[in-house]
Amino acid sequence: MNFIEILRLLSGPLIGAVIGYCTNYIAVKMLFRPLHPVRLFGKQLPFTPGIIPKGQARLAHAIGNVVGTTLLTEEDMQQLLLSEDVERKLRDGIQTMLEENADTQLKDICLKLTDETQYDVGRAVMQEKATDMLADRVNQMHLGETIAQQVLEAVQQKVSGSLIGMMLSGDMLNSFAEPIRAGIDHYLEGNAYALLYPQVGEVLGEAETKSVQELDALLHELTGVQLADAVMKLYQAMVAHKAADMLHMLDLGRVAEEKVLSLQPEELEGLVMSVMKKELGAVVSLGALVGFVLGLLNLFF
Repeated sequence: MNFIEILRLLSGPLIGAVIGYCTNYIAVKMLFRPLHPVRLFGKQLPFTPGIIPKGQARLAHAIGNVVGTTLLTEEDMQQLLLSEDVERKLRDGIQTMLEENADTQLKDICLKLTDETQYDVGRAVMQEKATDMLADRVNQMHLGETIAQQVLEAVQQKVSGSLIGMMLSGDMLNSFAEPIRAGIDHYLEGNAYALLYPQVGEVLGEAETKSVQELDALLHELTGVQLADAVMKLYQAMVAHKAADMLHMLDLGRVAEEKVLSLQPEELEGLVMSVMKKELGAVVSLGALVGFVLGLLNLFF
């Protein structure tokens, strides 16, 4: 068999390979090209722009939906923010900051994070909320009953063994105690907030002037917990209870969708090709292989 005959036999498979290669190459290119609509006589030609540029909005929505609902869930956020590596780095950062600002007053620390107006508003809100909480606790303690009981016992001790003590029976003393109890409870119910508000303000004022080192020592003395540990516990509680709110606030799905929508067709093509270039090249090569195999089969059938 001479060269011409061999070439004639291989011409079918080779032509099939070329056709398969070109077909798949064109198909891959049509995913992106043309990048913009092509118009002829005022009408847009079919298959323009390419499949991906034409469906960019749907692609962006799909990517945003996947990112927002599947790739990063509430559990993923918690695992990420509460991982050992993140917590270790965060605690080291907090400890370093506390050491660097050991002699800085608490108010000055806060003013580094916000302006004075926001600080004053935040301080006022904190004072109000703390006073509300303390006033509720005071009213729940029913101090009127406790004070009336103590007054009753003091009176009994004072008059014990005297003529007046013999004249005052237990029921009579109890009748004196009841209006005392009711009066004190009624007074505190209407005035506990006003009584406690300036006291809370004084406590906050004293705390503002304390240095970070003094606050750390005071907290450790009262609770046995270091300030850095307390901050970490607050961080852990916030992440555990607010992970869903944080995800909603970040709205990563919308961010991803808007980012894909903002890409120019050329940028979108470059993005897809940077990820799928090898796979799309394999599709083109597979077209050539399939065409070659079909050409060979054509020789036998």
